[in-house]
Amino acid sequence: MNRFRASAAALLLATAGVAAAATPAQAAPPGCFHGAGHYEQAGGFITAYHYWFCDDGNDIPLGVSIQRYLSPGVYETVASGSGETTYNCAGSLYNVYRTTGTSDFAILCS
Repeated sequence: MNRFRASAAALLLATAGVAAAATPAQAAPPGCFHGAGHYEQAGGFITAYHYWFCDDGNDIPLGVSIQRYLSPGVYETVASGSGETTYNCAGSLYNVYRTTGTSDFAILCS
């Protein structure tokens, strides 16, 4: 998990679609911070993560999903899980997706 935490921390800094702030409706557990985001490879996959990352190493997985945009206000869930989930895609069709805690992003992934 420490390797994942290090990767996630680097991704928090490098990924444009990342939110890393505690939500007002749910206070952070002591010694923890909220982390949600995604990373992707065009034509290959989208992986989303959503955790309370804790200083003591006991990270707390939260519900996470990847959704594909269909039309204004309508999304289809293509993957979901706890902590992290991956949507494997193939082809090169341009689509818009969103993940838990991020805004819409476009990628060649179908």
